[in-house]
Amino acid sequence: MAKSPLGRIEMLATQFKADKETIIQLILGENADFDNPWFEAECGRQPLDETFAEKMQMIFNQHDLLFNLEFFRSWVADAVNEPDLIMEELVLELKESEIKVALLTNSVPEFWPVIEKTIDTGLFDCIIDSSVVGFRKPDKRIYELASTGLDVQPSSCVMIDDLAHNIDGAQKAGMQGVLFTTSEKTKLTVLKYFRPLG
Repeated sequence: MAKSPLGRIEMLATQFKADKETIIQLILGENADFDNPWFEAECGRQPLDETFAEKMQMIFNQHDLLFNLEFFRSWVADAVNEPDLIMEELVLELKESEIKVALLTNSVPEFWPVIEKTIDTGLFDCIIDSSVVGFRKPDKRIYELASTGLDVQPSSCVMIDDLAHNIDGAQKAGMQGVLFTTSEKTKLTVLKYFRPLG
């Protein structure tokens, strides 16, 4: 229901003087071949502090990049995001048809106020925040928590995400997966799962 954070990666790429793909892989990428402090932060085990900065710098050193904690913390906590009105329409339409909807997010505590300013979290029947539950997408357990929270089987769930590995995780957990492309296409694709709705 909010614009994808992938669009804001450009800010980090510019600040860290790196290409966008490198930043995506270092920060948002799949389970990488190194201990990723951002993943630990998203699991609620690593605050965005000096220790986090030191760990990130060790990773950035491999790419000859300089990590800036102050900028990164501001990028997280002071983010200005826009609601995705088409996705909001989708949620409302599903809710009107008595279809339960969950918010399943990889997040950090510092970002939660941004989420609350951007979307109406009260619309969701269930909210699963990685930093609260202690594991993150694409871990199978987080999808299972979502289906349990909705009181439905995973096979009845349709997961939307803008990262392919998170969709793969949902499918491995038994859910249908829809990779977000545009709001309009994504809405139409999701509604097809809930015929005769739409």
